[in-house]
Amino acid sequence: MENIKKFVLPVLATLLLLASCVSNKSIQTSQQEEKKEEKAKESGIAAIANMPAIMPDASRMQYLSSNIKLALTVNGDKVSLKGKLRIQKDGGIQISITPLGLVEVACIEFLPDKVRLINKLFKNYTEVPYSEATAIGLSGINYGVLESIFLDRVFQTNGQPAHLDLKSFTITGDTGNSCTIATGKGNAMQYSFTIDKTNGHMTKCTGNSSTGESIKCDYSNFKNLDGILYPNRMCISFKGDIALTLDFEHSKLSEKKFEFSSRNINNSYRKQSVGDFINSIK
Repeated sequence: MENIKKFVLPVLATLLLLASCVSNKSIQTSQQEEKKEEKAKESGIAAIANMPAIMPDASRMQYLSSNIKLALTVNGDKVSLKGKLRIQKDGGIQISITPLGLVEVACIEFLPDKVRLINKLFKNYTEVPYSEATAIGLSGINYGVLESIFLDRVFQTNGQPAHLDLKSFTITGDTGNSCTIATGKGNAMQYSFTIDKTNGHMTKCTGNSSTGESIKCDYSNFKNLDGILYPNRMCISFKGDIALTLDFEHSKLSEKKFEFSSRNINNSYRKQSVGDFINSIK
């Protein structure tokens, strides 16, 4: 028995030592792989960090205005309109519908604290904070997100500029001429952005939430605006209880400063829910 112990114990000790070495080597290999992946991620993000979609010129696009041809689609029903788009950085986004080019008949306003839709022909309107705009899929986003979308800029899930926290993004695809980055998981709305590496601008943005709300944006036909590029064609789709698409074609783009003010609503207007208002204009 004593001889068996003398034989078994050293063998067991050797086996435990080998197992420990293998385990340590596996851990080291895993850590090395993680470091490689992290470096690759940092390298990929760094390669696009200074592109206009991520690091725009802060002095530009404080004001933006244009004449627009607008194709408005509500649950598959489409109507073609004309109007004007006006954006003041941090102030609001205003889409004025003027079919004959003179008289405003309707207005869509994305303001810092709410979304407002006005129908001047029928004297009705709706306005709700973004958190309550589930009908058109806006409850998971805020004004900062919408402003970034209209200005063709990558953003964080909270609407802040992407360059303030680039480490929170992951590269999910790279075709050579374009790359796709995505926000981290665990957020109410998760976004992915496709960037054209030849000009540094965003060509696609999609956002999806666990509640089924979604937003999709496509940008094309970039035009030179005093030294910077801006998409002459922009299609934005919102999906909540109602599917709403705004397909813009711009002309006479300008960064000239203007006085931005939201439309006044008097007592002659009747307030409706978002869903009822959208359905009334179909």
